[in-house]
Amino acid sequence: MDWVYNVPIKFYEYDLNELKYKLTDFDGNILLIASKRVINTFDLDVGGFQVLDESITNPDVHLVREILDGIDKPDLIVAIGGGSSIDLGKAISALYEYKDEDVLDLLKNKDYLENGDSIPLVAVPTTAGTGSECTKWATIWDFDNNKKYSIDADYLYPKESWLVPELTVTMDEKMTLATGLDALAHAMESYWSVPSNSYTRVLARDSIRIIREYLPLVLNDLDNLEYRQKMLMGSFFAGLAFSNTRTTACHSISYPLTMMFGINHGFAAAITLFEVLSRNWDYLKEKDLFLDAWDANDLDDIKNWLEEVSSGSLNLANFGVKKEKIPDIVKLATTGGRMDNNPIIFDEEEIYDILNSVYY
Repeated sequence: MDWVYNVPIKFYEYDLNELKYKLTDFDGNILLIASKRVINTFDLDVGGFQVLDESITNPDVHLVREILDGIDKPDLIVAIGGGSSIDLGKAISALYEYKDEDVLDLLKNKDYLENGDSIPLVAVPTTAGTGSECTKWATIWDFDNNKKYSIDADYLYPKESWLVPELTVTMDEKMTLATGLDALAHAMESYWSVPSNSYTRVLARDSIRIIREYLPLVLNDLDNLEYRQKMLMGSFFAGLAFSNTRTTACHSISYPLTMMFGINHGFAAAITLFEVLSRNWDYLKEKDLFLDAWDANDLDDIKNWLEEVSSGSLNLANFGVKKEKIPDIVKLATTGGRMDNNPIIFDEEEIYDILNSVYY
């Protein structure tokens, strides 16, 4: 068998009025995960829901423990937010049946894989970048020990994902750039990943083509709903691609950048994007089609685009990382299922060279 593709999710594109109607169409005990800012900005009717209205960023084991202790078991989870909110919804789905056990032990031992009574999830992204609405995994952090855990189970694919372009208009320029670059990293890493196939590469190229064109446009016109819709589409295609291939070295190296220095995940993944691309180049399939998606003649054109769209900000020094910390980053930069998904498994010396190359 040359390839297999699986994403058992129903996807819907709604406008804001349709979203509001859908939120009134539920029965049972529903847990709504949505920040107060989203609820108030869009005047969402949350009557009848259990509401977790915190703004969620990089959910950790302590937050998961707090939520599990503070809610009644819902019949359905509706997560409206960025990837962190959707990931938190997946964590609750996977771990609620084990709420009396230690969260860290559950993540380490993967006891949740035996869960026969998970809670279904509806995912509603408010960013155009994380792809969590397309995947069966979630990231939970243990900042006390500089660890990142991936919850991964087939039952964690959302039951439905609702794509509502109006929800992404609230992102400011920085978040629009960060999530756009995250989606781009998903598409590019999917393209060169070990399990990449001709079908995922089509999705990845379509994502790259859309993001290359529309990310600069939306950064200059943040309220333009057409550009927002295009970016949501680009993120969606990237999510479909990497949902079947996973990410690679860029994401592996990004995790300690977020854990140690609080660098936004999208920027952390994109910092090494070109350096990893250039080292993987000989292993890419259909190179001509990849360059066509970029409307590029060579790798320099891609490098120039990345520098222009980010205003030259994609370097470690810009995020306050001290050069003497690079060896500490290297020690934490190899993540199973990410680094070994790269066509080249970079050793510590190569990772050190990559990080030095992106310092300034």
